[in-house]
Amino acid sequence: MDLISVIVPVYNVEPYLRRCVDSILAQTYEDLEIILVDDGATDSSGAICDEYAGKDLRVRVIHKPNGGLSSARNAGIDVAKGEYLAFVDSDDWIEESTYEYLMGLIRRFGVKLAYTGRYDVEEETGERQKGLCPKTEETIAARDFVGRIFLWDNVDSAAWDKLYHRSLFANHRYPEGKICEDVPVTYRVILETDMVAVGNRPMYNYYHRKGSITQSRVSEKTFHFTQHTAEVFAYIQERAPSLKPQAEYLRVRSLSHLLLVLETSGEKARFPEEYQAAKKELGKHTSFLLTSPYLGKRERLTDLLLILGWYGPLRKLYHKGTKA
Repeated sequence: MDLISVIVPVYNVEPYLRRCVDSILAQTYEDLEIILVDDGATDSSGAICDEYAGKDLRVRVIHKPNGGLSSARNAGIDVAKGEYLAFVDSDDWIEESTYEYLMGLIRRFGVKLAYTGRYDVEEETGERQKGLCPKTEETIAARDFVGRIFLWDNVDSAAWDKLYHRSLFANHRYPEGKICEDVPVTYRVILETDMVAVGNRPMYNYYHRKGSITQSRVSEKTFHFTQHTAEVFAYIQERAPSLKPQAEYLRVRSLSHLLLVLETSGEKARFPEEYQAAKKELGKHTSFLLTSPYLGKRERLTDLLLILGWYGPLRKLYHKGTKA
């Protein structure tokens, strides 16, 4: 069996960590190296990591100063011994046959990367629903798979619902000090190979909790997503122009999302330069907004109102009209 290195960044997740690690230890695919990266946790998470290392020889622990999720993932990649790499966020968990299934796809189709779907789990209600998940098992050309990621077509850029041959990360690491760190990395990693195996079983449990990085209040981190998509769009135009329409869709959606966050949070006045820059940048894509088959009528209208600066003043009337 090929060794899989499962990298788990850990920071102040005491209530969730045991559920996460137990789900990895319970895998039907047993040839695992579990790398718990204690990223300077100030609760008992680091001690819990050491406890697991004392119980199971497959568990390794790295204790390091706090550097953020990307820093922790990179530290794990740098010491990993496995032929394959996988990631699990420490507040999430996986189904017991996750790696058996993903490795089976890799072997059956002779590829270096496999992906399968997820469940979305809400903290407040405990409700679990099927999230992004392909409808069929198949192989897809890597460029087509990247296009699907840009369109959120039953897959996105998340690091953790995929299994990678370690060679795909030879020239790539996650950007430190940033959130949405998967966005500028996953597509490049995928473009290092030719084909991707796609599964149709939800295996990863993505836990949506209040206070997580992606649900925090407006701050400088709020702008990281659009910064990443600017980089993605420039890269695709130069290196993979056949994917420009899909990459432009991602770029437009990120700008629209940013503007909507600033409008609806009441924080626009705190970031006037960033707001104006995003509005101006979205305006550069007006032709795309009017002609792209990827955009629906409501998306087009919303984006045009944002470009014109009319969304805020007309917000209540607009939403009343679109519900009618």
